[in-house]
Amino acid sequence: MKIGIVTYVKDDNYGEELQAFAIQYYLNSIGYDAEVIDLEKRVKDLSSSKDTIIPAILNRFKLYGCKAPLYILKKIIDVYKKKRYEKSNSACRAKLHKLFVDFFERYTKHSSKYYTLDEIRVTNDLPYDTYIAGSDQIWNYMHTDFLDVFFLEFAKKFGARRISYAASISVPKIPLDLRDTYKQLASNIEFLSVRELQGAKILQEVCNMKAEIVLDPTLLLSQKDWLNSVAINPIKDGRYVLVYTLSGSRYIKQLAMDISKKLDCSKIIFIFNNETIVYENGNEQKIIIGPSEWVGLISDAEYVVTDSFHGTAFSINFNKPFTTLVNPVSNMNSRVMSILEITRLKDRIIYDDGKNRMPDSLIIDYQEVNKIMNEWRKKSIDFIKKALS
Repeated sequence: MKIGIVTYVKDDNYGEELQAFAIQYYLNSIGYDAEVIDLEKRVKDLSSSKDTIIPAILNRFKLYGCKAPLYILKKIIDVYKKKRYEKSNSACRAKLHKLFVDFFERYTKHSSKYYTLDEIRVTNDLPYDTYIAGSDQIWNYMHTDFLDVFFLEFAKKFGARRISYAASISVPKIPLDLRDTYKQLASNIEFLSVRELQGAKILQEVCNMKAEIVLDPTLLLSQKDWLNSVAINPIKDGRYVLVYTLSGSRYIKQLAMDISKKLDCSKIIFIFNNETIVYENGNEQKIIIGPSEWVGLISDAEYVVTDSFHGTAFSINFNKPFTTLVNPVSNMNSRVMSILEITRLKDRIIYDDGKNRMPDSLIIDYQEVNKIMNEWRKKSIDFIKKALS
């Protein structure tokens, strides 16, 4: 059996790249011939999408009332600054992208041919008899205009088996004008699984289809698997608090500083906008890290502060004490809320609502969490074996 995996790759996102590595690594480790299809990723600009902007405005008015315009203005300024930074930092981003491409080429078994999204719709030369729609937000309509590719519609003409593993919808609901599209596309999948509780609920309500809930592929691999396969830590000495943020929240850095003082850590490592800064004794050093270094940094951190799903997932997998910062006005919290609900770690949440709280505890007893994770790993592996049998 030759398996082709359709997911996001080489887009300079740590969690995205690592989930693609993880699914092929696991499948090959249990005797299958699996590879990630080297596929173009073409995404929408969420900062200018009405599907992002309108809910964001409404949610801020619900939470902040008459103060909402101030928070909206702050968000606009943050988006503008981020875009300006990205334009002015092209050389650094090129070096970073090379690290992601190098990781993909070195560690992730993949197709010898690269396909654009348009090409894969029509090509007849794919060599697979089974296709897996991989994890990450591949079924989020806000990300792509090629939902049909990620629902494996192109694979029907080959008569191939079609499976989804831990696919993510991410958004809390599907617009009325897209419900028929989702219903039709979901019918392409013969063995259906998703990553989030909310995603399973949406597929049941919109498509009248029952989806298994399984772990993200990164959680199929043990700590030992990650350390033996890809992990590299560029920081050779000193205890540190690690911050991995997608939002660049003003509060998250202060939270990390307060925690580092309590833990007597000499360093804070701050990863935002794919830039990594090491703070120590009033000094800062910028470094560029790829996916291997990202895993290595989490594996050795004294504490992790994050607002990311994969930042949270890797913290759990490595049994790290952590805090997950949640934006109360975001419509895309289902990913992280789901894994925290499954592992009974919702007490690790701090809402980024301006109240600037500290965690109730800087310690996590992982004994019960690990039991839960082992049960979910078994459930997830059973789904894979059933789908491939």
